[in-house]
Amino acid sequence: MKKMFISRFGILNMKTFLFFSSIVLVAKIGYSLIMGFPGGTFEDWNIAKNLAEHVAYAEFTEVGPTAYKLPAYSFFLSVYIYIFGEFGKEAAVIAQHILFFLVPLQIINIFRIFNKTKAGILAGYFFIFSPVYFYYSNVLEITNIFIPLFLLWIRQFVIIYRSTEASRKNIILLGIITGVLFLTQVIVVPLVLVLIFALVYQKKLRFSGFVLLFGLASVLYSPWIIRNYVVFDKIILTKTPFWQNIYLSFIPLVNVCDTVKLIPAEHDLYTFHLRKTVNEFEMEKIYKSKVVEVLRGKEEIFVLKAIQNAGILWYVPSRYFYDKPTAMFGRQIFVILLNLLTLFALIYFFRRNRLLLYVSLLLFAAFTAPYMIGHAANMRFKLDFEWYQYTLIALFLYERFSFFRVNDHPSEIVAEQSPGKTVS
Repeated sequence: MKKMFISRFGILNMKTFLFFSSIVLVAKIGYSLIMGFPGGTFEDWNIAKNLAEHVAYAEFTEVGPTAYKLPAYSFFLSVYIYIFGEFGKEAAVIAQHILFFLVPLQIINIFRIFNKTKAGILAGYFFIFSPVYFYYSNVLEITNIFIPLFLLWIRQFVIIYRSTEASRKNIILLGIITGVLFLTQVIVVPLVLVLIFALVYQKKLRFSGFVLLFGLASVLYSPWIIRNYVVFDKIILTKTPFWQNIYLSFIPLVNVCDTVKLIPAEHDLYTFHLRKTVNEFEMEKIYKSKVVEVLRGKEEIFVLKAIQNAGILWYVPSRYFYDKPTAMFGRQIFVILLNLLTLFALIYFFRRNRLLLYVSLLLFAAFTAPYMIGHAANMRFKLDFEWYQYTLIALFLYERFSFFRVNDHPSEIVAEQSPGKTVS
């Protein structure tokens, strides 16, 4: 019966998927219009407004220039503010809806390289029908451009990995995407570096290709470092908040363990208002001073906090613990099922595909570790990699149950190496 349904009605057919995906896109835009574009704005939006309206990369103009956030997303938003003025937010949200429409198509293209298009389509369904991703492109946060960009990087990485010898064109593309990706989200840098060095170790990328790749990435990334040095007379490789993230990890709002709530809410409110008049470098000193003070003689709490943060990152942020009915049906049950299916998939690939298992564990660790050090207060932190859980589960279901492979004829492999000169 299941085979007949999948075969006759073409659920895992590309045209059928595009039909449903288009309906979801229209529904998302309709929801935004009806609800008055409900997503919130944050630091990137303030920087983008000042960039578009005052040509100043600053969150608070009275405080001065900032390196509080990496520039890619703020520049993305500033384009819509500059072009559409007071309707810049609405235009940016619609653009984000379109970017999320492209995400499952990128996933499918990656699966197509491995001749597993139907598994990619199944992952695409998981993405478009995910309640959290349905809503999240309304929110003006960096995740909305990070996921499409990271998937572009993965696709280009896979093309090189699957090729006999990487072409110059593919290396150049990977170098450009790497540079832009590093300007978008610092958390992905260690993972990307490990994977690129793996290409060298596996002899998929020669030394000259490695130099070309990192040369291009450096050319794109270095203006950010140069700008920071010129403006602040300091070498700032990524962005300024470090002690702030550790400070926030000890405030009551982001924790569920009372033992970790070392910084009073009153002090958090004080620093929240203070940063609107004090530059981020002075604020970092204030954050560091308070963290050192509250941890003195209680350093072991940092370990407890790290374990707690990993738990709430993979479950729900602490504030959802206090909104039981909505959170339970809107997110908590979904995440529990998702994590259980991810575990089943990992166990399956432990037996069938150790390389995929190791890459998956590396990716999960790379996205989890930074939030164990800092805080895990925002749901978007998990959304940066939750889509990968969908792809892993889709591949597990595709390989475990034969009815997902009905009429699954091998697809044409995407060209792995463009014609032309290779880098030797």
